[in-house]
Amino acid sequence: MTNPADRNTTLAVPHPGPLNPRGITITCAACNAACDWLLIHVHPDLVFVRCRCTHEWLEHDLESADVTEARDDSFEEREWASFEEMYRGLGFDGLLAGTIWH
Repeated sequence: MTNPADRNTTLAVPHPGPLNPRGITITCAACNAACDWLLIHVHPDLVFVRCRCTHEWLEHDLESADVTEARDDSFEEREWASFEEMYRGLGFDGLLAGTIWH
């Protein structure tokens, strides 16, 4: 039997607000959005940011602690069969590009 702790784990957390590491607001290079992100923490310590337009990048100014901090009391852990399914389920597959949730 496989120990779940031995699996590669990715944590994806929607983050509706702006991101301001080091005092500079992050914006999407593809569509210029400044909020409404999907933070993706890939073990051991890589953090990617994905925009609703599907542009995704490794963000060197964010750490795993930033992703953990973005989780609130209503955060519900969920397993996905694939990244594509996760993106679709969380609304980051491009269908909602240009939409900002307030």
